[in-house]
Amino acid sequence: MTIGGGAIGVLFAAAGVGFTALVDDATAPLAIGLGAITLAYAIHEVGLIRLPVPGREWQVPAHWVRNSFYRSAAVFGGTVGLGIFTRVPYASLPILFAWLFVSGNVTYGALAGLIYGAARALSIYSTSNIEDTEQLVELNERLMGIAPSLHQVTGLALAAFAAYLLLAPTLP
Repeated sequence: MTIGGGAIGVLFAAAGVGFTALVDDATAPLAIGLGAITLAYAIHEVGLIRLPVPGREWQVPAHWVRNSFYRSAAVFGGTVGLGIFTRVPYASLPILFAWLFVSGNVTYGALAGLIYGAARALSIYSTSNIEDTEQLVELNERLMGIAPSLHQVTGLALAAFAAYLLLAPTLP
């Protein structure tokens, strides 16, 4: 997941570099547009409106787990790390990808992608020593119980980022 996250971060940032090389003075309008979209998704995350979050509902095929677990885990982790081929529970991921495109900083893209991929992998790393299915179900229930609070925090973070994007061009 971590390497896949880094790869997709570099990809979006490099695409942004290419776009801004072709289109002069595109960064400020793109940042303002992204600020408006980010504000809408902040409102979505706190539950006031519903917006679609890009992603798919793809999950791990059962035969991947049964046959060649480590190879399958590596393939799935690389795919999930890309963040666009599986369920995306928070709007922060597409906003991150869009910001990497707007910023056009490949180093920042690699770091942000690696960090996001590692954060998504934490749930897997933290459960690697749990062998009892019952414990995994209990942990999943606890995590699902705090999801609404995490959406609220994500919404507040997105609102702050939206304010930055919308106000930055006017600040001295």
